[in-house]
Amino acid sequence: MTNAERFLYAYAQCEKKLAELAEQPKYIPFSQLVARCANRSRVVAINQQSLREYSELRNAIVHIRGSEKEIIAEPCDSVTEDIERIAKLLTEPHDILKYASMPVKTVHIDASIRDAFQLMQEMDTSKLPVYKGQNFVGMITLDEIAKVAMQGRTDNTVVSDIISSTKNSRVVFTSKSNNVDVVLRYFDKARDEGITLLAILITESGKPSEKPIGIITTADLPNILNIYA
Repeated sequence: MTNAERFLYAYAQCEKKLAELAEQPKYIPFSQLVARCANRSRVVAINQQSLREYSELRNAIVHIRGSEKEIIAEPCDSVTEDIERIAKLLTEPHDILKYASMPVKTVHIDASIRDAFQLMQEMDTSKLPVYKGQNFVGMITLDEIAKVAMQGRTDNTVVSDIISSTKNSRVVFTSKSNNVDVVLRYFDKARDEGITLLAILITESGKPSEKPIGIITTADLPNILNIYA
């Protein structure tokens, strides 16, 4: 394929995906699709200027003669490769579980904090979801356990003694069917509200009554953001 053919194919992929994101069954200009999708997709938001420029370039590459499309220009390698990169980012599924830590171990609300600490060590984590039966009740953190240990209260202390319900607003549940754009929107929203998310817990359908199958924390963000680099 020539550069022009590759460019046009990638452009068509972008246009189709943008129409899906915009939930727009009828034709609207490419630049309007970009504007509508910029707040729905981080890929579009980051690359919106390039996409607008490629819309203009597409018109320079193709000349309509009657019902025929005639290629009258060839884009350079770097431009061709860049629109292919954007098309790949838009069309490839970035499943949330691909970037989550798995498996997720949970601790019962009546467990001792010694058991919780041992589980944290085994899982190399600083926080654990706490459940009572099938229901999520909060998160316990290493900082909380350390505070109790410094006070010499580890022997008879159980998780329910130190867990704070105020942290529940810093935990988000989401479905395993979501993609990483959803994850980033959660972190963005929390940042705008002045909150630091403890974790995003991933379950079958995003319900707190379901056991988590994956967990994402701020430590996973660099790996996720590399997608868009």
